[in-house]
Amino acid sequence: MAPDGPAGAGAPAEGGDLETQQWAIQRRIDDVFAKLGEKFGDLSGRVVVRIKPETTFAQIGGLREAKSIVRSFATALTDPELYRKWGITPPKGVLLYGPPGTGKSLLARALATETGSVFYHLKLMNLTSKFGPNTGELLQEILAVAKEQGKGVLFLDEANALSLEHLLPPAQAREASARLVAALCEKLDGLDDFSRMIAVGSTSRTDSVDSSLVAPGRLDRLVEVTLPDGPDQQEILEMARKRAEAAAGRTLFAGLDYRSMLPPMGGMSGAEISEIIRRALEQKVHAAGQGQDNGLVTTQDLLQQIDRYRRTREMVEKIRYGQYL
Repeated sequence: MAPDGPAGAGAPAEGGDLETQQWAIQRRIDDVFAKLGEKFGDLSGRVVVRIKPETTFAQIGGLREAKSIVRSFATALTDPELYRKWGITPPKGVLLYGPPGTGKSLLARALATETGSVFYHLKLMNLTSKFGPNTGELLQEILAVAKEQGKGVLFLDEANALSLEHLLPPAQAREASARLVAALCEKLDGLDDFSRMIAVGSTSRTDSVDSSLVAPGRLDRLVEVTLPDGPDQQEILEMARKRAEAAAGRTLFAGLDYRSMLPPMGGMSGAEISEIIRRALEQKVHAAGQGQDNGLVTTQDLLQQIDRYRRTREMVEKIRYGQYL
């Protein structure tokens, strides 16, 4: 496990109580996860902890409704006592569902950023692939750690991986998955009502999510994260363009004709649109490496990358369904 930030490095830097508190939390988490690593093995690429995540809702293109709903859970982390004043308890969990690449991870990180919470990213497909049915014990350990550290967003990425259908025959998978999910639910049920902790699950396969995981008091708030429509696609393109130009410190794109670009991008996710931008820029890098100066990225450059990406995706789908085997 490799937490982001200044883990294990000397004394806390100057800069006030907040920085000192973050440093202390980082050290505690580093120590605990080092012990977990001794017991379970290397957790790198499977569990990532960010003491101070930096993704904001403003940096996420489109998803207006999903952003509004997820943002509404901030009060459960920042002022849970407000729920007590109205005679109820805060929500403990939410499940984000929708196609891959639509921004589910970004929404979870943005919630942690906005509320000043520690962000625990549990990559369940990687965890279950390594630990199988024993993943339940590790998840219980991690929840216990998170519970002790104050405000936290526990992101259960690819919650469908808890079905274990990618590892075991159907009958064995159902039996082992039931024990694994029961162990996780036990810890979710054990969270204090006003603990300032919220679990955020994500999935692109709701059919593989155990119904007990979305029972009341668990991941019981369901939020759909949809593919972007035309205006959202344009917003995502513009944000990706601005990020690249800010990183480069110069203009990289010529004027873009969105009317010709948006139709062929129909059905693409936000992640795919950002990848189109990256590939167009990469083509410029290759040209510059060969001593060529072929100017700024144009609409035609992006249309070419959209076409190439679509053809590659179609090939992948054909391979997936055995048409080339």
